[in-house]
Amino acid sequence: MKNIAVITGGYSGEDVISRKSAMMVMNNIDRSLYIPYLIDISKKGWFYIDGTKQYEVDKNDFSVKLESNKLRFNAAFLALHGSPGEDGLLQGYFEMIGMPFTSGSAFTMAMTFNKFATIQLLKSSGIPVENSVLHRKKQKINVSRIGKQVGYPCFVKPNFGGSSIGISKVLKEEELEKAIHRALMESEEVIIESFMKGREFTCGVIQNGEKTQAIAVTEIVSKNDFFDFESKYDPSLVDEITPAPIAQDLYLKCQQIAVETFIALDCKGMARVDFILSPDGFKVIEVNTVPGMTEVSIYPQMAAASGISKTEMITILLNNII
Repeated sequence: MKNIAVITGGYSGEDVISRKSAMMVMNNIDRSLYIPYLIDISKKGWFYIDGTKQYEVDKNDFSVKLESNKLRFNAAFLALHGSPGEDGLLQGYFEMIGMPFTSGSAFTMAMTFNKFATIQLLKSSGIPVENSVLHRKKQKINVSRIGKQVGYPCFVKPNFGGSSIGISKVLKEEELEKAIHRALMESEEVIIESFMKGREFTCGVIQNGEKTQAIAVTEIVSKNDFFDFESKYDPSLVDEITPAPIAQDLYLKCQQIAVETFIALDCKGMARVDFILSPDGFKVIEVNTVPGMTEVSIYPQMAAASGISKTEMITILLNNII
């Protein structure tokens, strides 16, 4: 049996979601194949959590000294959203010590964590995206220039981060500066995007050995003004319809673009690609390289609709690396 470090926690506001994702993995991993160990990473330290006990992780080789022996791991399952699990920092560490892990490389993760860089790369690859502008904290906010480039309404969000934390929908010029300052509380950089009118969809992609395949497409109908943090984790505020009720040709097109996006970004393991279906067709709005894996998250729902149970999904991801 293989020892699996299930990595959770993190340095951002997504840590609470990471811990719920990790518990889903702990509860559904195939224990006839793997022995899971919960590893919590935070600014306070790295610890193996065993009930009420915790043991510090030796960062020299990612091992844990127990009372009677030294615990070593065969692979790491990343259930850590935000930094350092989604921005390449943890991947770089694992690459240095030779630890297999369930995500893209350090370079891929650093690049995809940067929303603006991701959109620009997809644009250069011929994948449909919307106009966007990058604003850095040290820059003077030029409301007039930004408005001319993206128009109104527009969305303002942290360039780094997930779960829709710090995002605002801006309806007019007078609201833009306040929205940028709000996003700057979460990130040193802010991305401002043109508003795309249309229905919202998301499609999961999973790598199964040499095969990369799209799983089910979900339509997201938020009861809030948009699919914000509250909507993502409160089932009463959003309808997630899987499989999405759209024409077959559109359904297949969404899956096709999702796979093309996964490959263009050199993702590994799994990802979730978010879309707006505008009058011009599907446009990618965001890529989640460590998608939420809680009991109510969309990705496990999409996998189930494609005939892949939570246990099978976890096994596929681990089989890719060990």
